[in-house]
Amino acid sequence: MINLLRSGWAFVTSKARLILEYGLIVAVVALGSWSVATWWQNRATVQGLTERVTDLSGRLTGVSKDLGTAVAANKDQDDAIAELKRLRSIDSQALNELQGELAKADTKAATVRQKIAELEKTNADAKALLDTAVPPALGCVLDGAPCPGAAGANPDRTRGQEAR
Repeated sequence: MINLLRSGWAFVTSKARLILEYGLIVAVVALGSWSVATWWQNRATVQGLTERVTDLSGRLTGVSKDLGTAVAANKDQDDAIAELKRLRSIDSQALNELQGELAKADTKAATVRQKIAELEKTNADAKALLDTAVPPALGCVLDGAPCPGAAGANPDRTRGQEAR
């Protein structure tokens, strides 16, 4: 066994340059193979990343358009809400004025009814006058119906009388 090792060592020392050259050739081939494999893998990775970036860029463009549309819709809605608030304020003011006018009219009507009731109690002539029927020519004015002989008059004269 020792002979075998000695003869192996003698072969290696006599052929050291040859072994070193083959070792360098193997190292160069291994390094070249590793370089090609790494280049191929990087190329595939870069290509995949390029495709991914292109896809994400397209998606980002779509999202940007959707966002722009949503912003425009929100602006339109904000403008509509502002207009509705303005109209609501005008309506509220008009309703408050109308309620005030109605309160005044109710107070005035109550005062007139009270005065008429007082007049009926104290004055028999006034009571007799108020108990008489209103002529149709005057009734149309009180009912708000078209009067006979006026432009646009209603030929059916019973309409104004039914309301009395």
